[in-house]
Amino acid sequence: MVTMTAHAPRRRRKSLGVPRHVSIEGMDRESLLIEAILRDESIEYAHDIDWVADDETCRRVGWHLVKNTGPLFHLGRRLLELATPGGALLPPPEYRMCRETVPTVEELVAAPMLQPWSLILFQSGSLPAFWKLGGIIYHAEHDVQWVWTRLLHLNREKKMAMTTDGWVNLGKRMSA
Repeated sequence: MVTMTAHAPRRRRKSLGVPRHVSIEGMDRESLLIEAILRDESIEYAHDIDWVADDETCRRVGWHLVKNTGPLFHLGRRLLELATPGGALLPPPEYRMCRETVPTVEELVAAPMLQPWSLILFQSGSLPAFWKLGGIIYHAEHDVQWVWTRLLHLNREKKMAMTTDGWVNLGKRMSA
């Protein structure tokens, strides 16, 4: 006696014209803003914005979104990149995670030079985003080496940054 078992064909989901994976890298400003509103309904109530896809709207929505994790963070970072000339992000002017915002005279003299340097807004897993500063560090008393450190404050006037490892002088920035 021969028994036959019939295998049911697998059902294929129809795409209905909707892409399975949406890449935010290829989206324009308007599409990103719409995606932000769809994913975070509170954003419309949190900001009194004239919803035009200009630099100011992208910055305000971007800073609001990067406080989150996951896709909302990535949407926010992409909006900030599009609103920044050259795409090279800097923290907002009021960004400060330390009490000390001006280096002392001793710290000015002792601070190593970081050149070229790069600054990224970094987020991983369920942790909130933070700024990482990296580059080649030059100091008379130490070997030349590449470092990544957490940014605590950026003093734009003095072209210095306070990091978890102390103050550093900022040389030329890497192109974005």
